[in-house]
Amino acid sequence: MNNLLLFFAIVLILCVFMYRFFSRFGVPMLLIFISLGMIFGENGLFKINFNNFELSRDICSFALIFIMFFGGFGTKLSMARPVLKSALTLSTLGVFLTAFLSAIFSHYILKLDWQTSFLIGSVLSSTDAASVFAILRTHKLSLKENTASLLEIESGSNDPFAYVLTISFLSMTNGNINIPLLLAKQVIFALILGYLVYRLTLILLGRIKNLDVSFTMAFLMGVTLLTYAFTEYLGGNGYIAIYLLGILIGNEDFKGKSEIVSFFNGVTSIMQMMIFFLLGLLVSPAIAFEYIIPAVILMLGLTFIIRPFAIHLLMLPFRASKGQMLLVSWAGLRGAASVVFSILVVVADKQTGNIVFNISFVVVLFSIALQGSLVPYVAKKLNMIDEDGDVLKTFNDYSNEEDIDFITAEIDANHKWVGKKIKDIDFMPSVLLVLIIRNNKNLIPNGDTIIENGDKIVLCGSSFVDKDTRINLHETFVDSDSEYKNKAIRELDKSNLVVMIKRKDTAMIPNGNTILLENDRVILLGR
Repeated sequence: MNNLLLFFAIVLILCVFMYRFFSRFGVPMLLIFISLGMIFGENGLFKINFNNFELSRDICSFALIFIMFFGGFGTKLSMARPVLKSALTLSTLGVFLTAFLSAIFSHYILKLDWQTSFLIGSVLSSTDAASVFAILRTHKLSLKENTASLLEIESGSNDPFAYVLTISFLSMTNGNINIPLLLAKQVIFALILGYLVYRLTLILLGRIKNLDVSFTMAFLMGVTLLTYAFTEYLGGNGYIAIYLLGILIGNEDFKGKSEIVSFFNGVTSIMQMMIFFLLGLLVSPAIAFEYIIPAVILMLGLTFIIRPFAIHLLMLPFRASKGQMLLVSWAGLRGAASVVFSILVVVADKQTGNIVFNISFVVVLFSIALQGSLVPYVAKKLNMIDEDGDVLKTFNDYSNEEDIDFITAEIDANHKWVGKKIKDIDFMPSVLLVLIIRNNKNLIPNGDTIIENGDKIVLCGSSFVDKDTRINLHETFVDSDSEYKNKAIRELDKSNLVVMIKRKDTAMIPNGNTILLENDRVILLGR
């Protein structure tokens, strides 16, 4: 057990530091983690012989649950609404058309049998959300015509449909399978259950008052796993259900949402590291590169023939510009989901699966390394970069560059604001009184509102964000021998400013006349 924990700890730390180092050179995340897995693998430095496809399938399927959920949770619908129809068209019809054309290409150009051809077309029919998101974020690639949102929706929602196709073609080997009925059942059940769980989740979140953010995170994780498992149990597609659940819940406002976005972002990053490393460990480069010629031919066919044809055919009715269609065509990166789906094929049919797995792996490797690295260059050449835009606004974890902070103050009978109208009070510049708590009721004030004794007021102002100025806070404890004991603030050394006093369970904002007492904890700001 300890050896296993030590191994995973080393791998996790190496993943973080390798990504931190190589990402500055524009190397895609997937490529970094897969390469690390190959270094540990049987043809690498550490010679670990790992070929357990059943375990890999289970681990990767579990990880994809959270990756797909967050793919929906992090997408801002308000930004994507203008391109929502075209994006969903690409993620549904685009997947089916790409799979069909890839199968024809594989059969007639690569001379593979029809079953293998359709399975290869299915697993490679979706684009990789993790890689697309990472490129947009890392390069801060703001694109014209809402193209960033279009790519996010397409790549985030097309993996489930590729999964449906893969499962459908695998089921054909059992015979007597009604493919249209199977597809309809998987999609319809998933959409219904995903929506019903979303409505139920909102009701429960609304009724559970004062739930700690950490428990809200745990609740949403449980809901995600429940939605996937129950949908699969009833014969629907769990990935479609959780993606729909994620995008619906992610676009609602609820307590602690910003912290939850950060939490799921962290969980997803760990899951991506695990998938990519595991795939690198699983593959045998010596065997995979035996398929390098057919894989490269297929990758070129996907990049320059199949995807451009599908994109132009499906986006022309939406009057997309030539530049947008060309960029969307180029940004159709194949990724981890494709290799994960190919593992399903290996488990079901080892002989066919080995061909599908190795060809898919090489296609993904070259797609990420070449296409992914050139997306910013292609966008610039096509004049599709929006210099005034902010791509981070298309994600739900976006926050404005200038945040605001809130502070509170108690108004007693001797306060000079008592009896004054707000419009007659001289506040500091950029400070606004936004709320008065009076008799345990919230009052939204206006200029004529009068401040009363006992009011608790809430002020807001711009956060201090000057990165060139260092603020040094430190805490000291007032014990029986402290030089601060029983002294007023004005008597202290002027090199430090007392900004807060923690007295028992109360935090106090002091003034010059405040006396420091034994057992006080004093927060000092160094000048």
